[in-house]
Amino acid sequence: MPTYAIYLRKSRKDAEAEAHGEGETLARHKRILLDYAERNNLQITKIYQEIVSGESIASRPQMQQLLADTEQGLYDGVLVIEVERLARGDTIDQGIVAQTFKLSDTKIITPTKTYDPNNEFDEEYFEFGLFMSRREYKTINRRLQRGRAAAAKEGKYIASTAPYGYEKIKIPNDKGYTLQIIPEQAEVIKNIFDWYINGLDGKRLGLGGIAKKLNDIGVKPFRHEYWGKEALRDIITNPVYAGKIRWGYRKVKKITVDGKISGSRPISLDENCILSDGLHKAIIPQDIFDKAQEILKSLPPPPVGYKKGIKSPLAGLIVCSKCGHKMTLRNPTTPDKPPYLVCHCRYCDNVSSPFTLVEKKVLSILKDWVDEYKIKWKNNEQNLSARSGGEILEKTIEQTKKKIDTLEKQLDNMYDLLEQKIYTPEQFSARSVSVTKRLEDAKKEYKAILENRQMLANENLQREKFIPRIEHLLKVYDTLDSAAAKNEMLKAIIAKGVYTKEKSGAFKGVSADNFTLLLFPKLPKE
Repeated sequence: MPTYAIYLRKSRKDAEAEAHGEGETLARHKRILLDYAERNNLQITKIYQEIVSGESIASRPQMQQLLADTEQGLYDGVLVIEVERLARGDTIDQGIVAQTFKLSDTKIITPTKTYDPNNEFDEEYFEFGLFMSRREYKTINRRLQRGRAAAAKEGKYIASTAPYGYEKIKIPNDKGYTLQIIPEQAEVIKNIFDWYINGLDGKRLGLGGIAKKLNDIGVKPFRHEYWGKEALRDIITNPVYAGKIRWGYRKVKKITVDGKISGSRPISLDENCILSDGLHKAIIPQDIFDKAQEILKSLPPPPVGYKKGIKSPLAGLIVCSKCGHKMTLRNPTTPDKPPYLVCHCRYCDNVSSPFTLVEKKVLSILKDWVDEYKIKWKNNEQNLSARSGGEILEKTIEQTKKKIDTLEKQLDNMYDLLEQKIYTPEQFSARSVSVTKRLEDAKKEYKAILENRQMLANENLQREKFIPRIEHLLKVYDTLDSAAAKNEMLKAIIAKGVYTKEKSGAFKGVSADNFTLLLFPKLPKE
């Protein structure tokens, strides 16, 4: 029997409708599609419900899973409320969706029309629908950005969350939002500016000193358990506390790295950045805010090369198991001490270790991976050659698929006999149960064989690419003259490492290498 899936995704238009009290969109769409499937006798085996919203396929995990399953030919069709829900991203995303459904011969079914991607006219209609959807998206987004810019110029607060010291409230008798002071938090903001400008007890406090003071007295920030210098710098430089609205100073800039699109948000204070008087009340007078900016600008610039260039072969790879922050290299202040790998979070108690010991541990684990994989492959070698083994697996897949087709035809014939009243309902029920059970077992077997084929493919990929890559790294690692080159090779193999060390102090009999390091491989993809 043909099987189908449902894909649900909420659009911006749906979110606006929900805000006006029209009910939960995905639940309504799900009910409509399930009713359609019931009326048309379509067997739904899985429902993909997108929880997060994103412009591209890369930011929509359920869409990624749907495309992967569709490529495997698991469904005869996919039900969506409208074709635009599948792809509203750029031309590349639309091409991926169209090609996946075409090559797998999977139909796209909406309550108003069924699209056969291998039908020339349906294909053109489907592609045109995606094109118009993209055009509509860009128009809506352009209009939305213009509206946000206009609201910012009017002094309205348009960011998603309010900064510390304020809460976001609806403007009475008008569209949009503004900010309302939270008195207790506003006092903390006043203290931060006062300590930064005037100091405390005759001693000027920097951002680190203010963070320590706030943590010591038990004041909690919004999203973390403790204050850090970065959060305080954001507060000191945020003009919202002086009654201003700033918008567009950190626009997303998309770049392509190794064929993948990524985004950054550089600070930009050009003519496109909006700075206007806000509708909200200021916590900090303008003259005090300006004084804080003068002090910040008067500080000596960071040393040349600060936060530029790779200084550690393990940069960005090792994560603290206790607080989740990246471990960093700390160079010694005196010649007689070695560099250490440390967690810079002030209140994290994960103990640091000499960097060279952690680096050696990483290389040791990579060598263990090579030895372990080679032993596993040797133990799993079959008498059959890889070629003949692959042929047997493909024949098994083909035979199982034929078995599924035969059982589905038997079940269809039983429905015909029931409709022609050759079978009584009792006879149909008795005989269809057995066929349905065999059909379900055959489909499970088919899925297991496909997974086994994928596992073997991954294993062959590891044998052909992954392990030789590690062996090459181990061979040339010590000959590489830069931390950046070593870091690049390690990042091609390791997804991340998780570091834990509970005890410190060699003088207490605790060995310097008494730490735990878990590495996660970055397996290659076909």
